[in-house]
Amino acid sequence: MNRLRIDPGAFDAWSALPVYFQEQSPFYVEGDVATPTAFIELIGHGIVAEAEVLLVETTQRPDDRYWLEPSVATGVYSLVDLLALDFHHPLLRLGTYDEATDYDTLKRLWDEGYRVPSRRWSRSAYEAHLARERQFEHRVSPTTVCAYCALDLSDFYGPLANRLMEYHIDADEEMWVCPTCHKALHYK
Repeated sequence: MNRLRIDPGAFDAWSALPVYFQEQSPFYVEGDVATPTAFIELIGHGIVAEAEVLLVETTQRPDDRYWLEPSVATGVYSLVDLLALDFHHPLLRLGTYDEATDYDTLKRLWDEGYRVPSRRWSRSAYEAHLARERQFEHRVSPTTVCAYCALDLSDFYGPLANRLMEYHIDADEEMWVCPTCHKALHYK
């Protein structure tokens, strides 16, 4: 196991994690892992943090003001120190990894999270795709109608609409799309 799981219904992780990260203060999480660092997963949401595991002990649940439920019986707890926290990371989505995903793969996905918008891209393939599209970014679009959603930007932005359109390449198909559709196409 390479993840420590927090139930947001039992522990107010949305409030606690930013405080502990900012204060650089270690805290206890139920469970243990076989690796010296672990990923913090909010059950039902996804991975939000990477943490160093300082120690693992079997004890009564340590006191913490962010517990939402009364104390339970003795259990295994890991004392962790957050290395990174991101409530906007792509791994904070269900379906981006599964139970069998190994630590090295999760580490790579965590480290490349901002540069790779979806699992279909490797870092090098996505950077190559963006480089191909950038070759056309200096051109002004010949149209103001998005090839994907058919929205005519000139209805909203008038003569500025041609400059707002973005060039997208998808499997050798080239098209001019609105910025929202362009971002969505990269996430597919």
